[in-house]
Amino acid sequence: MIARYARLATLALAAASLAACGTEERPEPKKADQFGVVLAVAPADEGKLGRVVLPAAAIAEIKRADLGDVRIYDAKGRTLSIALGYDRSGQSSLLKSSDLPAIPIAANHGDGAAVPIAVEVKAGDATVAVTATDAADADKARVSVLFDTRTLALPVAGMELAANLPRQVPVTFTLESSADLKSWEPLAEKVLLRPGNDPEVLGTGRIALPGANLRDRYVRVSWDATPDVAVTGAKVFEAVERQPARVELETSGGKLSNDHELRFAPQLAVPIEAVELELAGPDGMVPVELFGRNDRSEPWGLLARGTLRQGEGPLNLELSGSTTREYRIVADKRSAGFSKEPKVSLAVTPITLFAAFNGEGPFNLAVGHPDAKPAYFDPADLGTTSELLRAWRRDAEVAIAGDAPLIQLAPAVPETPFDPRSMALWGALLLGTAILAFAAWRLMRGQAVAAAPSPPTG
Repeated sequence: MIARYARLATLALAAASLAACGTEERPEPKKADQFGVVLAVAPADEGKLGRVVLPAAAIAEIKRADLGDVRIYDAKGRTLSIALGYDRSGQSSLLKSSDLPAIPIAANHGDGAAVPIAVEVKAGDATVAVTATDAADADKARVSVLFDTRTLALPVAGMELAANLPRQVPVTFTLESSADLKSWEPLAEKVLLRPGNDPEVLGTGRIALPGANLRDRYVRVSWDATPDVAVTGAKVFEAVERQPARVELETSGGKLSNDHELRFAPQLAVPIEAVELELAGPDGMVPVELFGRNDRSEPWGLLARGTLRQGEGPLNLELSGSTTREYRIVADKRSAGFSKEPKVSLAVTPITLFAAFNGEGPFNLAVGHPDAKPAYFDPADLGTTSELLRAWRRDAEVAIAGDAPLIQLAPAVPETPFDPRSMALWGALLLGTAILAFAAWRLMRGQAVAAAPSPPTG
């Protein structure tokens, strides 16, 4: 009997283990027609290393965050050797990086120190002096550091700050450039959030500066003063070749949670560089904040903020690759909010391949399969730096058919304290515990009966 209960408990625990584990590995696709989309590719120079820029139709079809489901097949169904030119983190075989130290500069208040206004009144022998300052500006203490970028000869693709950040506190960094340290021009703004105890930030710390010319200029980085924030340096990325333009993807299916909130989960695997919003109704001015998270157990992290204005076109909220699974757009409570769902567009990182067109044409680009593992070589395996530069200029033509893709904005997971998978796991564990407890009780009861004295006979 006890053995039977033990077997039942084992089965219950096995069920719990299966609930916690994924399914077994499935075979990879071997043919082009097994992928979601197949597009014809015409190389600029057959038989040589060339460049392939994935169109929007291909990017929208990618199913894996590691971009593993991308292949190029020749006429015999064999895969070509390919390498990522600009990979999913924005790194490139054609990006030059350099480290710059941060130069601390004196703190300021708002756009400058508060200017006192003095009024002196004389009445006979008495003198009364009144001095006033702008208290609001005096409270807006800012901390800044300076980077000397005068020697950067190439266009700057991005900057990554070496920053110490407090846990779970969003910090907004403002970047400006100047030639004389007096007049400053805005470059970018980026919200960084460290969600846990590790130093890693939510998404990526890269601040996109597409093609900024910083030669003979300085860069100032500033933020609201707080003792827990410090910037000690930065890594600057210069583009050896001009980067491909971002790919703009239209969306559909967004639904308002209420007149001040829109939540959505883009059905898209590639990194998102920016979210573009545009008012669709007569809503006047609507300040908004964009939050993100990867799981409902996580807190919402602030990613960007801005102001929508009727008639002024779209608002670009830069994420610099801070891709999360769910997003939340919140309108300022002081505004009337949204009368209709705002138009949402996604700007994504361009995906560029180096491909060795050494097979027989015609060639086909195949994209979109969850079981296709990455098959990329390192760019250095395909050629030297000079060969890669020549290949970069051999741009293959990818045929595009049909309408532009629409990315579905699936509703974000609703707020609920119950996770069905966790409930199933806990249920199986509790069942196993109950069976073992019942078995122990039966065992103890049987031992008690056996130890009881026999009734007297007579």
